[in-house]
Amino acid sequence: MIRVKSRQKTEYGDFQTPMVLAEAVCRRLRVDGIEPSCVLEPTCGQGTFLEAAANVFSDCKQLVGREWNRAYVADARRRLANTGCKVDLAQADFFQQDWPSLLSRQPGHLLILGNPPWVTNSALGTLGSANLPAKSNFQNERGISAKTGKANFDISHWMILHLLEAMPQQDCTLAMLCKTTVARKVLEQAWKVGLPIANCSIRKIDSREHFDASVDACLLVCHMQAAKPNTSCEVYDQLDADQAVTVLGVHSGNLVADQRALARQKHLLASQVTTRWRSGVKHDCRAVMQLERQGWGFVNGLGEAVELEPDYLYPLMPAGAVYRGDVKHTDKFLIVPQKRTGEDTAPIESTAPRTWAYLQKHAHRLADRKSSIYRGRPPFSIFGIGEYSFAKWKVAISALHKQLSFRVIRPQDGRPVMLDDTTYFLSFRTKKEAIAAAARLNSPEVQEFYRAWIFWDAKRPITSEILQRLKAAN
Repeated sequence: MIRVKSRQKTEYGDFQTPMVLAEAVCRRLRVDGIEPSCVLEPTCGQGTFLEAAANVFSDCKQLVGREWNRAYVADARRRLANTGCKVDLAQADFFQQDWPSLLSRQPGHLLILGNPPWVTNSALGTLGSANLPAKSNFQNERGISAKTGKANFDISHWMILHLLEAMPQQDCTLAMLCKTTVARKVLEQAWKVGLPIANCSIRKIDSREHFDASVDACLLVCHMQAAKPNTSCEVYDQLDADQAVTVLGVHSGNLVADQRALARQKHLLASQVTTRWRSGVKHDCRAVMQLERQGWGFVNGLGEAVELEPDYLYPLMPAGAVYRGDVKHTDKFLIVPQKRTGEDTAPIESTAPRTWAYLQKHAHRLADRKSSIYRGRPPFSIFGIGEYSFAKWKVAISALHKQLSFRVIRPQDGRPVMLDDTTYFLSFRTKKEAIAAAARLNSPEVQEFYRAWIFWDAKRPITSEILQRLKAAN
């Protein structure tokens, strides 16, 4: 059972901003020239940010706060009683509030300041929470992306975008603490739909120190500027840093991590996809499908000794080994029951009866795989399989590790080596082709080209979309 306090923190992102951080944020904003006459916090909690704003901004005349927790509203009212500012506090549901109307009524320069909840819609769905926006696929994910979880989103992402859309198009600034990944997604979508924002910045904060949270977090600042909007954002490695470490932006609808690096290597950008990077095999049943050689035999993840025909058994190189460069030999193996996605698996019964019996023995485990991509498919189906998987020479990279290291994967005992689904690879007919491709991919100019696109704090920093932006070699 989820404890009440734990559920409240999970469901409502109930992590109050410490005063030391709230005042540091306000001081930073003041140094950057922001002097609001009104500060509004849409999820004000106990009012720490509003109190900090009253302490720091000398021109501030009005504090406005909305908060779902009635007890917190009372706490905030007591906290702000002696600030000298006009105070407008009310209990309200963020998702029911008429934000355009409320924001438009505020006088002078308006600063929307806050720390919206750091929780995802799927986490709330697991709790059966009603604390959600009206259901809509606001990121426009379709098909397999939605099915495999790509349509999952942070509630703060939805909230910040909703506020940006509701903001008056002049004399208005938004400054929000959020996950760094959320900040980038907000900017990407705001730029995509043409919101008139400018002079944006991302300043990283130490979430471990302030919130005891292991997540990359930041202060996102956006100014409404209908006259001269732009699609760039300076990124600072600290809240109080004076020099940006990089500038992110967009190119052809795609987010760029480092515009300056891309400008230097723009000649490497492909005008269209000519090289198709593939992901490794996806099976979602490691205990059954992956085996390890022990002596002369094999053992599965359940500790069972396994004896199978070689027909459907292939060497497997995990992403960790690719990252480390330990790719000359592997003792791990993978059962590959299909040569292409959707292929009928019934012939295994006659061509490899021991393999068939083994799969049948564990059919319940394979049938219990949660992903909907397996529904309606032949029994024991896998994904990420095709002619490319059986090429004897490959060049591969781990998608999960924070390193641009491309490795040549050679055949083992005459058999093509399979890769897992956290790895991307290219297929080659010959050793010479693979070595030449790896040399180019590991060259300084190609490495800088890729770094221009990669956000290293992402869960999967390296993607096939990024890899495919490189122009093919002449």
